[in-house]
Amino acid sequence: MLESIKKRRISLGYRISRLFRMNTCLLDQWTKGFSMHCGQIPYIISIVEKEGLTQEELSTTVHLDRGHTARMLKTMEASGLIKREKNPENRRQKFVYPTTKGKARYQALMPVLSRHNAVMFRGFSAEERNAAITILDRVIANVQSELDGERI
Repeated sequence: MLESIKKRRISLGYRISRLFRMNTCLLDQWTKGFSMHCGQIPYIISIVEKEGLTQEELSTTVHLDRGHTARMLKTMEASGLIKREKNPENRRQKFVYPTTKGKARYQALMPVLSRHNAVMFRGFSAEERNAAITILDRVIANVQSELDGERI
């Protein structure tokens, strides 16, 4: 058991997982009055910022599988945040658009996400912020290349 505690002290994965769980709790608290949960945030941002994505493109954009995306979109559609339209050229494919309510929710989320960034970088200098983002971008690139099968 002591060995696993020592490993956690140097584990980037442990820290990222912990940060993810903490961010989930924080964003769920801050968006409680929005009638949505933090798992919908990357979807609503992507849908509003690029209207008419297919469900497959959306899955790629948010880095989640198609099944998860389909379930999330079903929930968001039932909540009136988005609408899906069949592609007339490919009936199995659906385009995703925000509703007026979805666009309003996006606008309301922007200050919350700015606050979230401010909390995460509280006490950091501009140089430290840039360094943290650069390092995390490199970690993301490493994991993405592994997912894509491109060993570095």
